[in-house]
Amino acid sequence: MHDVIVPEEDHHTFAISHPDHLKLYASPLATQEDMHHIGHIHEQGHGEPHEHDPHHNHSVSSSSTDHGPPEMEDPDVPILKRAHEASTIQLFFDLFFVANLTTFTSLHEIDTWTDLSSYVGYFAVIWFTWLQNTLFDVRFSNDSAYERMCKLLQFGVMTGFAITGPGYNTNWATAQDAANSILAFRALSLILMSSRLILTFQYGVAFFLLRSYKKAIIPMAAHMAVLFISAMLFLGMSFAFTRTSSEKVLVGWYLIVAAEALAISMISGQVNFLSFRATVIVERLGLLTLIVLGEGIIGMCEAINKIGSDNIYSADIIGTIICSVGILYFMWMLYFDQIAPDRMGTIREHIWVILHFPFHVCVILVVEGLSRLSVWRKLTDVTSALQTTFVNLPQNLKPDDLVQYIDTALNSQLNNFTSFQGSDIGAPDFTQFYSQIQQANGNKTAISQGINGTFIGAVSWVCQNLKVDVPDSSSGSETDFVNSIYNSFTTVFIYFFTFAGFVLILLAILFLLGKRRKLRGELLAVCVRAIFGIAISLLALMAVPSVATTSNSAYNAYMFSAWMLPTILICYLTVIIIDNLLIRYIHQVVKWRLHLHVKGHDV
Repeated sequence: MHDVIVPEEDHHTFAISHPDHLKLYASPLATQEDMHHIGHIHEQGHGEPHEHDPHHNHSVSSSSTDHGPPEMEDPDVPILKRAHEASTIQLFFDLFFVANLTTFTSLHEIDTWTDLSSYVGYFAVIWFTWLQNTLFDVRFSNDSAYERMCKLLQFGVMTGFAITGPGYNTNWATAQDAANSILAFRALSLILMSSRLILTFQYGVAFFLLRSYKKAIIPMAAHMAVLFISAMLFLGMSFAFTRTSSEKVLVGWYLIVAAEALAISMISGQVNFLSFRATVIVERLGLLTLIVLGEGIIGMCEAINKIGSDNIYSADIIGTIICSVGILYFMWMLYFDQIAPDRMGTIREHIWVILHFPFHVCVILVVEGLSRLSVWRKLTDVTSALQTTFVNLPQNLKPDDLVQYIDTALNSQLNNFTSFQGSDIGAPDFTQFYSQIQQANGNKTAISQGINGTFIGAVSWVCQNLKVDVPDSSSGSETDFVNSIYNSFTTVFIYFFTFAGFVLILLAILFLLGKRRKLRGELLAVCVRAIFGIAISLLALMAVPSVATTSNSAYNAYMFSAWMLPTILICYLTVIIIDNLLIRYIHQVVKWRLHLHVKGHDV
């Protein structure tokens, strides 16, 4: 065997082109080089940015640079490696979250309160599963064959979510629907059990490696105990699903995933080496926020495809599309412009992490509401034209002439749906109702029923083209049919405005938690977010019968207007403008304080 001799000038190139081989297992313990990096982060992370505090001592003593965090001086406390950025396999795991969320959203539109509860419940299950995996990854995961095998098992868990997702529903129309959902719930309960057992095993391996550190034994064992207990509870719950008990068992699920997240966070917050400080948890949550917003972009594009199915873009439809894009963009700005990881305290950061669940729930429901209300805008445009046609029918026409008039009017209004892209459900067929009008023999009641049937059929056909669920049009009056569609979008209106306001309120709370020693201008920015958030949420009360006026005329006028999405857009934009004005004010105050500070030293 001959030694490989690499010229000195080629050492750098050789290192790049010949990476290290994949290790069987990589220890989570930090090397000497890692310790130096952690100490540097500790110094930066626990202080305030200099420009935010004019009284900050700009000189750093040599002693402060020679020592890292306190645990570095305690031989009973392990020091873990801290990654500089999320690894590619962690980002690959996030793609499974994306796939699950996108698939479930495409199969479960939120038109009723039952749909809403099912959607939030499923989102909670996959979100907290993602969180538990992420909390392990950011503290203990290092690329190795062992870690990749564990990740492969978690990929299987996420795939199991996708398989059971279509059956995640408690609004059963038939006994077969109930049987399918119960089977899906039982399978998902076992999948949740498996995910927690995998994590228990991973923490167990880390516990074995850290067993020589006395102060690591109890917190690591507590992590394992929490996850193992959760796994056993999920196993027991898999036998508890029945047609009468499913909803109660699901509530048990949600309590477990929330309790285990709080327990893990509390344990980690009490132990320095397990805290989220100096990890990439902020980056991972930021990426997950982008994923949730990305789901909104997908929904928006699908909505644009629906409302453009007749190739007619009126001014209000174009405005709706612009508002949808603007609202998504402004949510991105409001979230990412306020993140300051170096100004978070340890406990605050743990609370900040957990509060991302309600924040992401609000964001996902806002983006879902965006797509639904965009379709509603198109539906009102088309149905208003249809209603005008039927209200203004000529009087005293012969039955054959009346049928000819209606058919000509409907063809001119509905033809674009079939001529532009081709309708998935075929051309509308009103032969049954035309025959009823022609065979009425002057009976005004029969003629009226035929006209109403034609109108309902036309609206139903438009709804099907726009992918809007419609009730059975064969029973009930025209008023009942229209009201059923109207009521489904009233549900969308309520949750859209409620959670659009909650987005700002939660951003205010995250802002408070994310920045220590806030200046007066920053506190004012928090108040602005909260005030606008409360005001937006109160708009949802317009649709509540017990709060709205007797005739609900204000809500009806607003619901049928083109101002719903622009209202949110204007409010979000106003908050952003005020934020930037306050930032400008804060910089001026800081400069003024620094000037006085320097002037005082000169004197």
